[in-house]
Amino acid sequence: MVVRTKETPELPEINIPRVVQSVASKIRAAVSASRKGKVLLGISGGIDTSVLADLCCRALGSENVYGLQLVHSYDEELQVKDGAILARQLRIRMRMIDITTPVETLAEMLRVPFHGEEAALRRYQIMDRLRTMLVLDIAGQEGMAHLSALNLTERLLGLGLLCGTFSPVPQPLAELYKTHIFEIADYLDLPEQIRIRQPSFELWRNPAEGSEPREVIREVDKILYLRKEKKLTPSKIKRAGFAPRFVSAVLKRLDEAKAAQ
Repeated sequence: MVVRTKETPELPEINIPRVVQSVASKIRAAVSASRKGKVLLGISGGIDTSVLADLCCRALGSENVYGLQLVHSYDEELQVKDGAILARQLRIRMRMIDITTPVETLAEMLRVPFHGEEAALRRYQIMDRLRTMLVLDIAGQEGMAHLSALNLTERLLGLGLLCGTFSPVPQPLAELYKTHIFEIADYLDLPEQIRIRQPSFELWRNPAEGSEPREVIREVDKILYLRKEKKLTPSKIKRAGFAPRFVSAVLKRLDEAKAAQ
């Protein structure tokens, strides 16, 4: 599936320094409201958790930020190493736990298929849910606050996973499109290997197989912006240069996520 038929409108620019200050203020307010002076973050080595970790350090001081890296044998070795590199750059303490055994036990209990795309997608869903549960539980045990790295793109597409908790987990990045997260990562001068890594579609089938993931994300964000904020109809979005099938795939996911709320 192609992404576009011609050049498409650009996503509006953001004032990055001002956004960084705003998110840092949200972090301080959330942690203050929790009455817990320290924060525990799940560190994946990806762009979103890395940006959130950096902003938490700026808002609270590195000595008040702790990382938890929950690894599975499916995880790329470089991604696991990148989490450790980030922790060293930010000077935060980080603990690593291998979750391969509990994930595979759950996969067997839930009768996940052994092979194919469906099996991979289901395992990633189990991994993400288990990771969220463990971070929340360990944060509670240690008397720390927990913040989610969910961004606006993921929220609109229904990729924010819910685990049992009596209060909402603060989401300081939830008003920022993934495209803007990439830009903020450059501004923060995060480790290069984190900034240049292509995003994954672990929890959502790639709507444009064969295309560069960052290009796909940029076009997804534009479609979401035109639909949600500019209120354009699907036909007008398609006429703006996006491939019709690609628009339909993104808007279908948007509608499914809205209906599930």
